[in-house]
Amino acid sequence: MLSQYEVDIIEKGIESSWTTWGKMRGENLVLGDISYLKSENEKGFERIFSVNIQDDQAFRIQQMIAFIRAGIMPDSLLITPNTVPANLAEILSHKGFSINDADPCMILYLDVYEKSVSRLSDFTISSVTDKAQLSEWLNIVNEALFGCELVTLEQFNDVLLLDNTQFYIGAANGKPVTACMTIVDGDTSVLEMVATLKAYRKKGFASAVIDKALTDLQQKGIKTISLRAEADGVSVYRNLGFKESFKRVVATCDMDTVHRKSCPCRIEKDKIEKAQRIFHETNGVEEFVEKMSEQGIIGRKIWYEPQENAIYIVKMYACDCGGGCPANHTLIGQRCHCVYVNHLSVGVPISYCKCAAHFYEPMFFPLFGEKIQIDAIQTVLSGADECICKIKL
Repeated sequence: MLSQYEVDIIEKGIESSWTTWGKMRGENLVLGDISYLKSENEKGFERIFSVNIQDDQAFRIQQMIAFIRAGIMPDSLLITPNTVPANLAEILSHKGFSINDADPCMILYLDVYEKSVSRLSDFTISSVTDKAQLSEWLNIVNEALFGCELVTLEQFNDVLLLDNTQFYIGAANGKPVTACMTIVDGDTSVLEMVATLKAYRKKGFASAVIDKALTDLQQKGIKTISLRAEADGVSVYRNLGFKESFKRVVATCDMDTVHRKSCPCRIEKDKIEKAQRIFHETNGVEEFVEKMSEQGIIGRKIWYEPQENAIYIVKMYACDCGGGCPANHTLIGQRCHCVYVNHLSVGVPISYCKCAAHFYEPMFFPLFGEKIQIDAIQTVLSGADECICKIKL
């Protein structure tokens, strides 16, 4: 049976890790019912690491997805047994997110840990205490875990200088080959950044460095340590005495799919039927569009460009049809229909409004086929005075 105590300890470790990364320069840490870390310059860690939405769940989840699509929040989130709502993974899956639940979260009670790692010849373990050693440590982590410079030396140096972190590096015959670190929070801790260069794996080096970290924590009176394992490291942790508590679930936004599935806005059925009737009563695209314009079927304005063989639609202003955000006196607040972002006063990339283009598909796909291309070419959210979509036939 899943132990709530262990779940809570692991959750505490997750929060400790992400709030620690939030102390790096260039990182934006936001704590609330949706807690996340977002890099300000594409260097650093990003993730929504806690979701605890108690009220107005449908709206808040949809708003979270909108913020992900707008680049305000990270595009992946961690789901645990304490996540609220409990069925968030299922909800997000239906909205186009991919779900990975292959890797476990693990825990070890340090008061029962006994050293079980044999001494390795020509292998030394050192605590990282300066920037030069940290550079060697980070080279291992970048090569073995990230495959690139995901986090800079300066950012990790911010973490090295904290009172509750400890970095370790292991060297085989003088060459730095394995690394890890710990973060302490009260009487609990978390193991992070366990990495070994590929050519030096399965030789006991990672276990030896972790053992050193565990022994140091024991001596400080720390009671538990938790971690979030990758599949290839589970056996190492099991052999050291860690036990699996629950699966770590990561939901990742598939932008192309989410654009189609996440937006609840739908074009009215009667307008679709009127467009179909006009289409069958007219001869050619130009006459069809003229009749659509005369009868005000869709948008503030609709016209046809024969040279491009394209239909253009200027969307209605939200304020003209009872929408918008009255508290936001910018053009976004007045004219944008999207209730999830129209309270913002800053621009959002035009890619966010891809769903606005999908909005027209139920009307125009049956008439012209699904090979037509519908794009938002300018939007109020991205700084324009009005929203215009182009339907390339």
